[in-house]
Amino acid sequence: SYVHSSLLDELNWISNWYNSSYVEGGLNPIGWENAIPRYWLCLFWAIQSITSIGYGNISPVTTIEFAFANFLMLLCGIFWAYIIGSLVEVVQGLASTSQEYISRMNDANQMVKDFTVKQLPESVGGSLHKKSSKRVRRFITNQRDVATKNWSESNASTLAESYPTLSILSPELRRFCALHLTYSLLETIPYLSSNYLSPEEQAEIAMQCVTLEFSTAEKFSAHPDLGRGILIFRRGFATVSRNVPSKFFRWHKDIKDKPIDVDEVLVEDDYLEERQLVFHFVGFTKVFFVPRSAIMGILEKNERAWKDCARWRYFKAGLVLYSMKDSLTA
Repeated sequence: SYVHSSLLDELNWISNWYNSSYVEGGLNPIGWENAIPRYWLCLFWAIQSITSIGYGNISPVTTIEFAFANFLMLLCGIFWAYIIGSLVEVVQGLASTSQEYISRMNDANQMVKDFTVKQLPESVGGSLHKKSSKRVRRFITNQRDVATKNWSESNASTLAESYPTLSILSPELRRFCALHLTYSLLETIPYLSSNYLSPEEQAEIAMQCVTLEFSTAEKFSAHPDLGRGILIFRRGFATVSRNVPSKFFRWHKDIKDKPIDVDEVLVEDDYLEERQLVFHFVGFTKVFFVPRSAIMGILEKNERAWKDCARWRYFKAGLVLYSMKDSLTA
């Protein structure tokens, strides 16, 4: 045929391979009917070039073929280097997370080993806190499993601690980035929303918020350093009670990205007394915590947010707490 005669009579890489490497009964790239074998032969050469194996049985012959081969080998070299670099980066990232986890677990094991009392009396730790060593290890494992590349950050971390890049940005860029990270969360709190606060005020609040993590059966009513505040659940569940023996016990579900204690947080600590909310966490829980000190600092400077929204919620919370005083102590 025409294709048969032209490929074999002309000087090209296929005729060179056919004359030097063709075996009777083997792959035959010559002829219209052998388009698929010709494709496999071309693909074989392309893969050799990409992987830099190069058996040498297929090689360019003409000037045009040499020019094309040179260009393709350079392109393949860059592509192959990119693939290898990406794989190395992925492996290093996995190794870094694994090493951090092993380091934390080793530190935890050393701490558990140094426990002077392996099991606390039930009167001290309660029935749910008998196996503290197991809970510590499970908490660290949960941290690794649910967190991102920044999982190694410590608990109770501010935005600047969670995202160190914020500390090197200009004030304006830092403010915008802080809003990108927290805007949707702050908008769920009426008196901290953009209806009353400027972007600068919202960013100021955002930079004072922290991320808290809790293990199963842990309780929380106030942060030891930051005091009371609003909890916005990012992961996990909780039940809520008052910090006195009573029948008040409420289960919160579907609370992801929803604020809790929005009204009562405005009430003074002295007035709450024995009526303060206590959160009992079910499973590993991660929350966005807005400190009361940050809230009141902004409301003191923004009269409109206080007069038009926050003060009415303050009065409402005070009335509700007062009305339940007798029922809680009954």
